[in-house]
Amino acid sequence: MFSDIISNNIWKTDFFTLWSSGKFALTHPISQIYNRQALQDFQMDLGERPNYPVAFIHPPSFIFLIMPLGFMSYYVAYAVWCLGTFLCYFLVSRCKRIRSAATFLSIFAPATIVTLAFGQTGFLTAALLLAGFRLAGSRPVLGGILFGLVSIKPQLGILIPIALISARLWRAFAAAAGTVCILVFASSVAFGWSIWQLWLSRLAAHADWAAGGSIRYSPTITANLVSLGVDPAAARVVQLGVAAVVMITIWICFHQGATLIATAALLVGIFLVTPYAYVYDLTILTSAVLLIIAEKSRAQVRLTIAEMIILSSSLVLPIIMMETWRLSQIRVVPLLLLFGLILWWIFRSDRQHSLISDA
Repeated sequence: MFSDIISNNIWKTDFFTLWSSGKFALTHPISQIYNRQALQDFQMDLGERPNYPVAFIHPPSFIFLIMPLGFMSYYVAYAVWCLGTFLCYFLVSRCKRIRSAATFLSIFAPATIVTLAFGQTGFLTAALLLAGFRLAGSRPVLGGILFGLVSIKPQLGILIPIALISARLWRAFAAAAGTVCILVFASSVAFGWSIWQLWLSRLAAHADWAAGGSIRYSPTITANLVSLGVDPAAARVVQLGVAAVVMITIWICFHQGATLIATAALLVGIFLVTPYAYVYDLTILTSAVLLIIAEKSRAQVRLTIAEMIILSSSLVLPIIMMETWRLSQIRVVPLLLLFGLILWWIFRSDRQHSLISDA
């Protein structure tokens, strides 16, 4: 994808959809942004015919984020977007106990390279999630606001309310809920009161469009099962069953508070709960690995060879998904192994785990 940018083939980057949608929002009725044909016609006026259908499937609150990009040229917008969101991710990922490892992985982890290539939202969502949990205990209102902002990618925030309620972080929960309400109200005022109804009416079509894309780039259980030939309806049933188990598990994990290890479990659990996630979202998984390393460092316990293999396979999952065929058919296995390993640490250890705010 870097070669596409250098060769000016900007149609192949996901960032083109974000940038062109921002431009569209500045020059057209906002409601038309969910009209796939109208958006594609506009995109064709900006360059060559796209190699695959594109659509804007994000909630109306996301439009606030991309409209400023519409004032910039493509390459300036790409640089501002990638560097700005990466800086947020890099700063939030720093851990006092493992500064060198955190710096190295946040810069050179495969998920970082992939997110830069796609020009997607991976840095931003990982930063919001990690910063939210870091601040939920010490500065709950600010932490809650950050959680509320995750609603721009709602499929990644499913486990947040479960964790906050279980950990009895009521102020953070209230701030998160209030932020979501403010975003809905502000976008309704700015873009019309019918904009959310329009988006909700297109959810099923958006889900079908996302499911019909390149499922090879999706690490979710649904995508993995479908790629193995399982009927989509059966895959969704399995996804729902796993999601229910993960939700209950996260509830139990957060009874001791927002600890490093519980937060790591949640970050991994996101990909086991949602049916819609992509390779560029795996910066969240890198954050989970960093939290695990930080907890082991705090406890002065060395990783075993088996544990290092599981952590390493999770870090290289983007490479497995994008550069292999046979291994990509079992891409959900590293997620299941890592989630299971975290739970084993939580339920088998009598140690008091440190809070993420202390990391």
